[in-house]
Amino acid sequence: MSKPIVLVHGAWHGPWCWDRVTPLLDAAGVQWRAVDLPSAAVAESGASDKDDVLAVLAVLDALPGDAPTVLLGHSRGGRVISEAGVHSRVGHLVYLAAFLAGDDIPMTSLVSKELPGALVFEADGSSRVSPELGMAVFYNDCSEDDFAWANAHLRAQSHQEAVTDSKAAWKTKPSTYVICSKDRAIPAAAQRQMAQAAGTAIEWEVGHSPFANQPEKVAALLIELSQS
Repeated sequence: MSKPIVLVHGAWHGPWCWDRVTPLLDAAGVQWRAVDLPSAAVAESGASDKDDVLAVLAVLDALPGDAPTVLLGHSRGGRVISEAGVHSRVGHLVYLAAFLAGDDIPMTSLVSKELPGALVFEADGSSRVSPELGMAVFYNDCSEDDFAWANAHLRAQSHQEAVTDSKAAWKTKPSTYVICSKDRAIPAAAQRQMAQAAGTAIEWEVGHSPFANQPEKVAALLIELSQS
């Protein structure tokens, strides 16, 4: 029996970002769940990192069976899975162009200089991806149609942080880091640095959002890990 997959999106996104990947998982008979993180679902609520972790834990708690789970986090979702990944159901972590770093390394030191300019900051402290500038940073190797699809769904992101237990599942569990070499949001050099902490590192010649224009790559990796 294949292992289930749990998908955790990044900032400004939602479960919709996996819509081109999950039909391929379905075709392979792989069970999956996509988490809706509160910090992006209702940004004005002020949901924090801790709320996002709790959302992932709730999904893991509700999984049927007892097979170990493959937990994937994209971008900011890497921070979330690093803490939620200590759950007993998690057997393998996947970081897709994601943050994998200790609490002593701020995310701001790992992002590109272009990224802040592609955001619109709101009075409540949340931010949104600029419709005019977001493609160049987050979807730079995608088609205009790909970005139009994403832009229609992108949401505001709360930036509230909460004191966590500072757990780092990647220190004790098998992990794979997928470096996206054309990424203009989290530079490849920063990803390679973080990937050194993972058990396995692979590199794809893609931008920050391969789920949009190369879902087959994402699905193939997940299917392989699910069936291994």
